[in-house]
Amino acid sequence: MDKIAFHRMLDKYQDGTATPAEKTLIEEYYRRLELAGTTDLSAEEEIALRQEMYKKITASMEDTVVVPFKRKNYSLAAAAAVLLLAIGTGSYFWLFKKQPQQLPNNETAKTKPHDLPPGRDAATLTLADGRTILLDSANGTISQQGGTTVINLNGQVSYARAGNKNEQAAVVYNTITTARGNQYQLILPDGSKVWLNSASSLRFPTTFTGERREVELDGEGYFEVATLRLPSGQKMPFHVKTSTQDIEVLGTHFNVNAYKDEETIKTTLLEGKVKVGSIGNENATILNPGQQAVAANNAIKVTDNVDIDQVMAWKNGWFEFDNTDIKTIMRQISRWYDVEIRYEVKTNNETYGGRISRNLNLSNILKMLESYGVHYRLENKILTVVK
Repeated sequence: MDKIAFHRMLDKYQDGTATPAEKTLIEEYYRRLELAGTTDLSAEEEIALRQEMYKKITASMEDTVVVPFKRKNYSLAAAAAVLLLAIGTGSYFWLFKKQPQQLPNNETAKTKPHDLPPGRDAATLTLADGRTILLDSANGTISQQGGTTVINLNGQVSYARAGNKNEQAAVVYNTITTARGNQYQLILPDGSKVWLNSASSLRFPTTFTGERREVELDGEGYFEVATLRLPSGQKMPFHVKTSTQDIEVLGTHFNVNAYKDEETIKTTLLEGKVKVGSIGNENATILNPGQQAVAANNAIKVTDNVDIDQVMAWKNGWFEFDNTDIKTIMRQISRWYDVEIRYEVKTNNETYGGRISRNLNLSNILKMLESYGVHYRLENKILTVVK
């Protein structure tokens, strides 16, 4: 079964644009899969089952015919965001979960007692003089610095040169910071776009001068770098610095995951080229689209044919896992829901895979994990994994 085509059909199902035939296919597919059961199948047997089931249902359908059946009341039923959960290496389970509407920035999801809402668009901007501005509450022009106008509007802060662009402006630095449970978008003075994940920060100048552009990242960010040329006509290099790496950009789209609580730093290239090197080490690696550089212990390993959908899931409003251990999953939950994670049980080697909306309340995600043996206790903002 084609993964991309199937995901497109799921997206249409979720946003209400699926045809009656497509809706029937999705619902009947999962109904039959649940009835068949996959817990005792190997990964190869399960894939074969899915493919055979898909072929049979497709072959028996007419584009204008809706096959009626009694829909089971899946945990939250109705229009669905889909979770694929894998235990170990072979057993996959898909569940229907309600897809909530996107909430305005100034609202939060309704939550039950002992529940937490999803994260939202919010950040703190620290200006060159030390003043701080809460970006979720300020709109319009919020500052003038070094010949640059700072504008915040609809969940995005942008920088624009004021007056004569040929005038030499003073170089001052700003820092945008997202707390746990927040994310934000930024347009840099050169027109480059940055999306910051939760618990991240970016330090940058309010204007780019000299022979190169340079920003400093802590956490995770996705970059779409604009082309800027020097007076000589050559492209002005763009550098992203982390605590241990210098990433030179050659006009490109890429994602950097550089959280301090992760064991590795991952740089994933979508378009163009980047040069990834460790600070203090002259050796560097050039990435091509679809490659990922994984840095650990001053060594860099390049992986080909990376699952870009999984890497970019956070930016597109999803959690997506593939053979992911529970501690890695919980670190992502901790950042997005602003909870402290504790363990009362020793974690095992089971891994999970899945795709689920980041717009759900925490309880919905935990119930899904609990269905497959991950039990928890939530007290205030402390989430404890228990036996």
